[in-house]
Amino acid sequence: MTAETKPTRLRRYLSRTACTFFAVYGIVVLALALLETRLVYPGAYVTTTPVNKTMSTEPIEYTTSDGNQLTGRLLKRTNCSQYLLFMHGNFSKAQRLDELAERLSSAFDATVLLAEYRGYEDDMTPTESGLVRDCEAARNYLCDTFEIGKSDILLYGRSLGGGCAVALAANGGAKALILERTYDELVGIASRQYPWIPVRLIMQNRFDSAGKINDYRGPIVVIHGTNDNVIPIESGRRLFQAANCDQKKLIEVPDLGHNDRLPPQFLQQVVDTIECFSSHPQ
Repeated sequence: MTAETKPTRLRRYLSRTACTFFAVYGIVVLALALLETRLVYPGAYVTTTPVNKTMSTEPIEYTTSDGNQLTGRLLKRTNCSQYLLFMHGNFSKAQRLDELAERLSSAFDATVLLAEYRGYEDDMTPTESGLVRDCEAARNYLCDTFEIGKSDILLYGRSLGGGCAVALAANGGAKALILERTYDELVGIASRQYPWIPVRLIMQNRFDSAGKINDYRGPIVVIHGTNDNVIPIESGRRLFQAANCDQKKLIEVPDLGHNDRLPPQFLQQVVDTIECFSSHPQ
């Protein structure tokens, strides 16, 4: 009798342990699914103090295709030769990128529009499709205000903004597509960070840049730091390889981390590369 009881107790213990494990695992998966917006767009939930200084950019408003009104920042350059739309990363906000706008304007001889996303300066909820609409509205503002075409605009996306830049380039083209420290697919980054979670099954904000980039055939420059611990350089390399075009260049910046300032010489290298592409069109 005793010999039969021990295996039975062991089976019951193992059964209860397994049930507890799967119940806890299910709760964790559900919690991550419910918190996806905060995990993907943490910058939208960070409160920042207003900027109290004279700014070189001016606020401009544009309306998205789904009826939302957003405020970006515009730096007009007199007698400029180019127009650049910049899409920022997760913990940035357009109103705090004046210095960057000045650098980009000077380097590219461009009027620069810093796009803003829903949720970053208002109470709206950010989503992948929503952010793409926001950037499309910013691009439309440039086209309407300066009477230029979509293919006349330099699209520059950093980190999170890289996914938006690829989406815009794939649907409307660009003078050139510049992707700095961004991903091949955001769902891939998340799945590597949480290998024990079925991320590819539950994640809604996928930002599959590698899958979309072939719908754009213009010049592409990919910039990535070798010391990027947020989006590893391998992700940037995969994105570069996914681009099926002749005019493309990968610039690897030694020791550059994800949030480090891009050294001026590498920004100039981007400018020189695009000028070279323009002088030798395919």
